[in-house]
Amino acid sequence: MVVVLAESALVSRPSAWWQRALVADGQSWIWVGTLVISLVLIAILALRYLWYLWWLHRIRLLRGQGLISSSELRRGQCAYLQLLDGSEEERLRRWRTMVRSVHPGTVDVDLPVLAEDEHFVPGTRVALAVNAIDSLYVMETEVVGVERGEPCVLRLHRQPLLHRLQRRQFARVELIAPATVEIVGGKSIGRYAGMILDIGGGGVCVQAPVAPVVGSTVRLEVPALSEILPASTRLTVVGVSETVVDGHLEYRLHCAFADLNAEQHERVARFVHRKQHESVAERRWRTPQEVGTQHYS
Repeated sequence: MVVVLAESALVSRPSAWWQRALVADGQSWIWVGTLVISLVLIAILALRYLWYLWWLHRIRLLRGQGLISSSELRRGQCAYLQLLDGSEEERLRRWRTMVRSVHPGTVDVDLPVLAEDEHFVPGTRVALAVNAIDSLYVMETEVVGVERGEPCVLRLHRQPLLHRLQRRQFARVELIAPATVEIVGGKSIGRYAGMILDIGGGGVCVQAPVAPVVGSTVRLEVPALSEILPASTRLTVVGVSETVVDGHLEYRLHCAFADLNAEQHERVARFVHRKQHESVAERRWRTPQEVGTQHYS
């Protein structure tokens, strides 16, 4: 009798929730699996969206400071290469190249065509410039080595950030003065008659009959500004725009000073400051006359 009662109590004892789940039908398990998979996918999408918002915020902060990440370098992107060490003639040279590949620690570009006695040795300091977001961004780096193959590539150390070449960091004043523009590299090599349209502490705007590529190096001779600028001022073209003068197509070269020392920069700044004061004084002197003329008319 005792044995029968014990067996009856064991059989009538309610099972636990996990025991009931084990004996649930297949349709219930399908619904549970679908719910779990849906929650996991929603969590993954939410995390990716948050990461994307953080990435956009970081990009905006960098671009606001004139910086971009080197991860924005792309294969096939046009670039310019320039030496940072050596003589003046060597530093004036500029090569047009192309980005071949971007690695976590290095950037491969096409090896420029050099003379027989010229070569890039590891450790040579160079500047790599690329056009991005309508501006010229520069990365100062060094040569890691040369990879021989088809094609030959120059391997550069990859820096985390590229700096934008500033155009309007300094105030500028309008100025009309004849000048001679000498294009050192590119397809428009030669000397051309031009005109300076404005000048500032960061560079000048020159009107010329030719349009060199952005990143080209030009020399500028301005006899009217011989007391301010050197006899042959080296500039870097950071932008080119078109204009029509007397029915002819001309180009405005927006250029940045490349090798002015601190004293020469100070001369330019004082000249710009003086011209600004003269312009303000001229407007103040003319205003009463113009008002009087309008009154009596």
